Amino acid sequence: MSSTAQQDHALDVELEQRATGSAPQLEAVARELEAFGATLSHDLRAPLRTIEGFSRLLQQPPYAEQLDATGQDYVQRVHRASLRLAQMMEDLLQLVRLARNGIKPERVDLSAMALEILSGLQAATPARRAEFAVEPGIAAHADARLLRLALENLLGNAWKFTGRNEVASIFFGRAADAGEAAICVRDNGVGFEQKYADRLFRAFQRLHSETEFEGSGIGLAKALRAIHAHGGRIWARGQRGAGAAFYFTLPGMATAK
Repeated sequence: MSSTAQQDHALDVELEQRATGSAPQLEAVARELEAFGATLSHDLRAPLRTIEGFSRLLQQPPYAEQLDATGQDYVQRVHRASLRLAQMMEDLLQLVRLARNGIKPERVDLSAMALEILSGLQAATPARRAEFAVEPGIAAHADARLLRLALENLLGNAWKFTGRNEVASIFFGRAADAGEAAICVRDNGVGFEQKYADRLFRAFQRLHSETEFEGSGIGLAKALRAIHAHGGRIWARGQRGAGAAFYFTLPGMATAK
């Protein structure tokens, strides 16, 4: 067996042990999360559908004409809030499922994955001007599904918060922060105040209002869980008005062949 194959096998074993090493405790947590998810999907969705449905009916004839401008505005706000809550519930359910699934390690070309994601973002909004810099040859021995989830949220975050720039600039590649080697996603967007960096990875925590930038505030929480599932680390550096950089580490980072 070659040295590369031996390293890959050792990483397979390490990741699988990390996923199952504390089986009783993890199973108990998983059961609690699944029960919580069942409550969300069944007990809460029914009344939420009622709110959404009746608020939608109130915006249609003959009821809409019976409300003045203020009343119509109130009904629209209720309807928008119900739709936002439904999306938040779906996002939270995804977070619960993410904690439940195991790790299936394989060799993943992160550079190719990042380029594919960025190309998709540009294709969806072709009018936007953007400059992408993706360092080639970055790979890791990890779960491809989880890493795609992490990169989609990190790169999507960069794309969103550079939306007001004349030209968006997004970098994906190796970088060092405080002497620690890591993979970095950096942008020239609106940035944030560094003292609030830890809040970025908490579910539904937002540093910008929804009127400024849309979203439920759970994307970076998903990225955190995906990276932590591998035993890696993720953190952020930023400055308001001067862009942001997200760093993460993974076991088995290597140069793709």
